[in-house]
Amino acid sequence: LATLLGAATFRNVARNGARARDVVDVQLPTALGLRPRLATLVVGGNDALRSDFSAASVARDLSVAVGALRDVGATVVLATLPPSGLFEHAPTPVRRVMRARVDAVNAAVRHVAAGAGADAVVLDVGTAARALGSQAWHVDRVHPSPLGHRALALAAARALQPQLSPYQGARELDLEGAEMIGLLPAPPAPPSAAERLAWLALAGVPWAVRRGRDFLPGLARAVVEDLRAGVAHPQVGVGSPDERPVVTHAA
Repeated sequence: LATLLGAATFRNVARNGARARDVVDVQLPTALGLRPRLATLVVGGNDALRSDFSAASVARDLSVAVGALRDVGATVVLATLPPSGLFEHAPTPVRRVMRARVDAVNAAVRHVAAGAGADAVVLDVGTAARALGSQAWHVDRVHPSPLGHRALALAAARALQPQLSPYQGARELDLEGAEMIGLLPAPPAPPSAAERLAWLALAGVPWAVRRGRDFLPGLARAVVEDLRAGVAHPQVGVGSPDERPVVTHAA
């Protein structure tokens, strides 16, 4: 995105595994010190993979971060979470709980963005990556692949078109994408089957073991609560159980 916009400088203060509260406590002070003209902010994915997940906490921390960045004159790009490919093939009760968490985070993102007005834009990650199919995602099925990152950058640049005029030197971009694609280096070749298996053995399985100690007990509780709620308040209508709407209020 920095390349597409012709940014003079780019700093990445993100950290692996950071939660929304880590963004506020650790990353935000550094970001504010840089006095950015544009900030990209993606939170909630790591929160959704924890036992103590709270959509209200994500919304609160996100609101603090966006407000502080606006105060120093930054336009903020927020991103929604797509359904996690890691859980889309899980049993229906698990898939339903994880979809509900994603929906709750996305409701918080849109709520905060609406309150920020023209100072914030929302990038719908699922929509931006959909045309690429599985090629948009890393082998972990959670993070974007290099090709996916490029698709997200193009979508973000298009979403920012109305806000680009205040940026000195901002490039006039071809909204159809041909010129923008030409500005970016070609992505590396996708990993081979052997490389994917090696990643799963050396990184994926150890990560799942470490995270599972915290995540799985909370997920089990959430699934049980969801099943009990379904018994107590059965749905009336058509469609599969995992198509039930989830109504979330973030404040």
